[in-house]
Amino acid sequence: MSEMMENKASIDAVYDLVERTEQKKKRLTLTIIAVSISSLLGISIDAFALMAFLNRKGDMDAAIILFIVVVSAISVILALQAGRRFLVLKRLNQNLGPIGELEETIYNEVLRHNIDN
Repeated sequence: MSEMMENKASIDAVYDLVERTEQKKKRLTLTIIAVSISSLLGISIDAFALMAFLNRKGDMDAAIILFIVVVSAISVILALQAGRRFLVLKRLNQNLGPIGELEETIYNEVLRHNIDN
């Protein structure tokens, strides 16, 4: 009886781990979306500012150039972060694949066992 309780505790621990991993996956997906949108927004602002100030008559101020450089740098950093998070999510999906298959196999075996009894 004690072994059965230990097995149940182990199974519960594994399901908790899978559930936490799924939650992490959802958070990573939302982070990737938010960072990508922020990056695209920054690039859009930068492109608009660059076009607006290039069409002005006269020289560009140092403040305008600094603004464009800062927005560009932030956008590139955000894009790199989104790419990095995407790679983490991809690795996580690869690790979750076998767990999902195992879960499905266990479910089918339990269902078959319940039908047989």
